[in-house]
Amino acid sequence: MGNLFAKDTKRISESDRAVLTLKTQRRKLLTEQKRIESLIEREVEIARQLIAQKQQDRALLVLRKKKLQQGRLKDLDNWLVGVEKMLGDIEATKGTNQLYAALKQGHIALKGLQQEVTIQDVEKLMDDNAAAKDYQDELSAALNTDSSVVEEDDVLAELSALEVQEDDLPEVPRHELPKVVRPAAEVQVQTSEQKPQRLEEPIAA
Repeated sequence: MGNLFAKDTKRISESDRAVLTLKTQRRKLLTEQKRIESLIEREVEIARQLIAQKQQDRALLVLRKKKLQQGRLKDLDNWLVGVEKMLGDIEATKGTNQLYAALKQGHIALKGLQQEVTIQDVEKLMDDNAAAKDYQDELSAALNTDSSVVEEDDVLAELSALEVQEDDLPEVPRHELPKVVRPAAEVQVQTSEQKPQRLEEPIAA
């Protein structure tokens, strides 16, 4: 248990001790300031009572004491301003030191990251990407070429098959066939046969 308290005590820095001391002193100054202000108000009231009782000498003495208290109150104000300024300077310096420590830590971390990834590593990665892209382009071009060759072979095979089928068909004569002249008697007979026969009307009885 004693070791734990010893460790906690070691963690308190000199600046923390100074801040604690200044804050304690400020609290005491504020307490004294309130006491003197109350004392001044009381002395003013006493001086009024003495003046009302026609005791100007005693009232003058009380007012002189009040004047001394007002001077002391002014000193307390100046001391409080000094304490507040010192506390502000310490806090500002601590903030600056913390900022510097954070920047320093960030610089160390950044330097470590830069050592992990060098310019050579980046250049090698870019070269590898470029080589991979070139390979992909060549592969795509090769696939497209093979497809074109296959399609061309299919077309040529189909053309050959059609040519073979064309050779097997009988040749169609390209000259006009001679006109057949029929005899006039044959034409007349055919025409008479095509005429409809009239039905004879029955004779009325």
